[in-house]
Amino acid sequence: MERTLPDHSVRPPSQALTRTGGFLAGFTHTLQPYIGCRFGCTYCYVQGLGVHRFHQPPLPWGHYAHPRAGIAERLGQELARHQARGRLERLAIFMSSATDPYQGLERRWRLSRACLDQFLAFPPGRLLVQTRSPLVEEDFPRLRALGERAWLSFTLETDQDEVRRVVTPWCPSIERRLETLAAAREAGLNVQIAVSPCLPFSSVASFGRLLLELADRVVVDSFVCGDGQGGRRTRATGIPELYEAQGWGDWQDEGPAQELYRWLAARMGDRAGWSQAGFRALAHPEQGRAD
Repeated sequence: MERTLPDHSVRPPSQALTRTGGFLAGFTHTLQPYIGCRFGCTYCYVQGLGVHRFHQPPLPWGHYAHPRAGIAERLGQELARHQARGRLERLAIFMSSATDPYQGLERRWRLSRACLDQFLAFPPGRLLVQTRSPLVEEDFPRLRALGERAWLSFTLETDQDEVRRVVTPWCPSIERRLETLAAAREAGLNVQIAVSPCLPFSSVASFGRLLLELADRVVVDSFVCGDGQGGRRTRATGIPELYEAQGWGDWQDEGPAQELYRWLAARMGDRAGWSQAGFRALAHPEQGRAD
């Protein structure tokens, strides 16, 4: 359930698309329709990147989000310039890297939907929509209309809802996410599941079979590889204490995640990816759905 906190508009964005690099190198730009994220995942390292300055008075991570009002109009202007310069096909856009584009605020503001409408008018070479929210179902027709240019990358860190409730208590349930993934396949979308980061799961075979059934591609990630700084960002979150309290072992142990990845790779080939390389594989427009 979304917490009832006031919305705070920010200045109209000076730009919509931000050049990217680092972990997302390969993608040319990121797009953030919102600042902050009310899902407030315990492991989210974005909370340490200084975004809190956008909310005054200060609130803890997960307790605020700001709509970037006017971002779709700005996006349309930027895409039109790329088109005029013959660069539109070269764009590989990750939406979003520092916020969930389909968090609860989207019901009111529809900024992600408005951005998709701009992409329909000016189709980039690649658009990856990264979310964990069933709200994206309402925009399946838009994603489908973009065809092979668009991929839905949907976060599913575990198949155990009791784990989800402990680590990400304000996020959609595992059952509801599985329904969304099934609906995405039924709608004919290109679907990637992001097991990112990999949380404790039932078993490799059980979780693996579920992923095979629901995704065209799967990327498995760990806290160590996934935060871009070898685990240092994650160490500053509540994850180390949470793992100790739950008796889940060493949060830095990549063994279970790597075992899941190897199991998937043996059955999916290069449609299974590990961490950064796995995400970057879809930055290239020629990387489409395997036959």
